[in-house]
Amino acid sequence: MRCTAMIVAMLSFLFVCLEADSQSLPPSPGSQRHSPTDPKIVDLPLSHHQFRPKLSLHSALRIADGYIEKEHIDISSYWLYRANFILYGDQGKNDKDKDPCWHFWWVNNNDSQGDYVEIIVSMDGKAWRIPSM
Repeated sequence: MRCTAMIVAMLSFLFVCLEADSQSLPPSPGSQRHSPTDPKIVDLPLSHHQFRPKLSLHSALRIADGYIEKEHIDISSYWLYRANFILYGDQGKNDKDKDPCWHFWWVNNNDSQGDYVEIIVSMDGKAWRIPSM
């Protein structure tokens, strides 16, 4: 009697587990149900211009390195933290008036706040430094 009760309890537990598992599976593509509270998938417009940079990242980094050498900027204790393709210009301007540029950011090993070197390289190959603190 005790063995039979144990088997019934185990089968009941197994049935409950299988039922819960089948509910957690994603529905098949043809059987998707949507409720009014389901989020809708909407194609959003891209906020950045979609075009290939005229100047490659590799070339821009060589230009930035040349600028650092020409200006005698000591980056021996710095490491390249970030390289981004950005639209550079005034904050108040819209994106059409900003220039696409490569932004390179070297940070110092000493973790001092404001001790970093930022170099901007425009698509025509001109480089300049953004002053740090």
